[in-house]
Amino acid sequence: MLLSSGQQASKNETLLTKSTLKVDTTTKVQTDETVSPNQQELNKALNDSTIDDYYKEIYRQEKIISADDNKMLSITENLFTKDSDKDLFFFIVFTKSMNGSDGFYSESVGLSAFEFLTKKTEWFADYFNNAPKLNDQDMDNWAKYIVGEIQISRENEEKKAVNELESLLLENIKGARKEYEVVIKQFIEKVKSTMP
Repeated sequence: MLLSSGQQASKNETLLTKSTLKVDTTTKVQTDETVSPNQQELNKALNDSTIDDYYKEIYRQEKIISADDNKMLSITENLFTKDSDKDLFFFIVFTKSMNGSDGFYSESVGLSAFEFLTKKTEWFADYFNNAPKLNDQDMDNWAKYIVGEIQISRENEEKKAVNELESLLLENIKGARKEYEVVIKQFIEKVKSTMP
């Protein structure tokens, strides 16, 4: 980012190089034209003043933060945002909110996770295929919540339910990128290994 003479960098920016490297000192987010598109999207969300700091803090701490019931439940609602500039951010916030969740919030997480997985399978596979900040423990958490939902809704039919889920998810990504199938198969293995 070059500044013409007479222009000054704002107090939140530190001008580093000609390569458009910018560091936002208020949120400690680094952007560069070499940063992945997913990371650029996340950086944009972290710098978006319309996104409540509560979600940004969950993103940073990578765990649920206690708040009033409505605010906590809004995490599950935002998982289904239609804003393509924020959907990855809210997916990661939701996923990280699984860490340390319990009680009423866990019930909501389980239902939302199952709905997202079965209705937005391609997004789930894409995010776990290449999104920053997601790891194996996050996928384990998703598997745990999906198993919980299966145990509640299909008691004594769990094995059949998992097989049906696998078929549905593979059908949902039919014709999509091959890497998605790898993610879904890995996920189903985690679900099967989590089953009691």
